[in-house]
Amino acid sequence: MKLFRWIFFFTVLANVALIVLIKSNYQEDVQANIKLIAVQDGDIILRDSRSLIGSQFKMMSQHDKRFSHTGIIRKENGIAYVYHMANENGQSGLIKTSFNAFTNIAVCREYEIVRYPMQEQARSSFLNQIESIIKHKIHFDDEFLLNNQSYYCSELIAYLVNSYSSIHIPYSQIGDYKYYAIDNLYYHLPIQLIYKSNESKIN
Repeated sequence: MKLFRWIFFFTVLANVALIVLIKSNYQEDVQANIKLIAVQDGDIILRDSRSLIGSQFKMMSQHDKRFSHTGIIRKENGIAYVYHMANENGQSGLIKTSFNAFTNIAVCREYEIVRYPMQEQARSSFLNQIESIIKHKIHFDDEFLLNNQSYYCSELIAYLVNSYSSIHIPYSQIGDYKYYAIDNLYYHLPIQLIYKSNESKIN
């Protein structure tokens, strides 16, 4: 009799765990689908990275120190990717990473997706620069200097947005040193918030 009760108990427990897992996976799939539907090519993702370098870089922002990395979202065959300037895993330059990997909890605390106002032709030219940068093998700017034929993540976004959008992104400055911090890309700028991970908010 006791054996039957234990078998019954573990059967119920296993079923409850299965239901919770299915429900959790379903909710994640729903959120992933919502994000995929809401996102457009050329949207910008802002990420708070789980890394020492990320923690140091976000401290360079003078107004909002939530984010440390950024990239351009582009969908290919229904799959979202992030193109971001980085120096990692032996690669230096514009790296293509799946959206899911870029926002994985192991490397990302939180993120937001924003959209700049652009005409379709300008957006197309904006996106064409991705292929141009890859083709010309432009490396990540590990000196973090402006106008030296290479880019770090926020510098590339600022350069492209200033070139193809009606918005002008200003730089930050400490003494004589000028740079583009992550918060320069959005702070007090008329951009559209598309997704905010820590609030599950879709606009």
